[in-house]
Amino acid sequence: MAYQMSKKQWAFSIAYGQGMIALLTILNVFYPQYLGYTFIIFIIGMVAFTAVMMKSQLKHITSREAKEIKEGRRLYKSDPSEIRELQARDTKLVAELKPMMKSAGLSFLSMIVVFAWYPLYFRYARGIASSTTDLLVRLGVFLAGYEIPYIVITLINLWSRRVVKDVVQIVNNYEVYNKGVLGMGLTIKFPLEENKGGDMYKVVFNPSRRFVEFVIQRGKTTIRYRLYSRSCDRLADIIKRYGKPKNFEVVRDSSRR
Repeated sequence: MAYQMSKKQWAFSIAYGQGMIALLTILNVFYPQYLGYTFIIFIIGMVAFTAVMMKSQLKHITSREAKEIKEGRRLYKSDPSEIRELQARDTKLVAELKPMMKSAGLSFLSMIVVFAWYPLYFRYARGIASSTTDLLVRLGVFLAGYEIPYIVITLINLWSRRVVKDVVQIVNNYEVYNKGVLGMGLTIKFPLEENKGGDMYKVVFNPSRRFVEFVIQRGKTTIRYRLYSRSCDRLADIIKRYGKPKNFEVVRDSSRR
């Protein structure tokens, strides 16, 4: 499901991107004969950035909060195959995910543009760099080669963040303890008020669609951490009893087949 970066992660991505651009531009200006190798560096940099982002998403595995939660009594463990089945039966889920799917599609398209841009533009840039000794001209040519696609991608990502106002993150594997909830990219302590900004969590229980979700507002975006379960009544009761949410809402609709 869509992964929504925090402001800190967004700032890190900007700093990382500009750092990579500065490094690659300098290499191209002074060592234009190695232009082909900078693409390899670019790929390695992308992989490294993705790994760092994934590590931040999975930090719950070793976090202090997770260890504290695991010291408690496990009350419920999800079944991934059951969750997939319930998702397939949820007729409203596709409509909820459409904006995020469009956003992901645009991100994928922007990466294709980058891969196409690099060989096309830098073939032209190599010719200019080899025909002049003016460092400022070479700097401008190579810098433009990296900054133009970077700006385009950044604008697309910013637009996506503005368009997607409601993000549904389905937790495909989770455990509920009397001290909190652990899942992929999710660590929530009980009672909810013990979390940073925990009093802002809203718990929504939808028995018709078989899920319970933790809802929190981050800026202008609403994030929904959704837990599907056949035993959603029991799951909701556990969360209500041990999480002690200040805002607990029951939603009923007729979306089940």
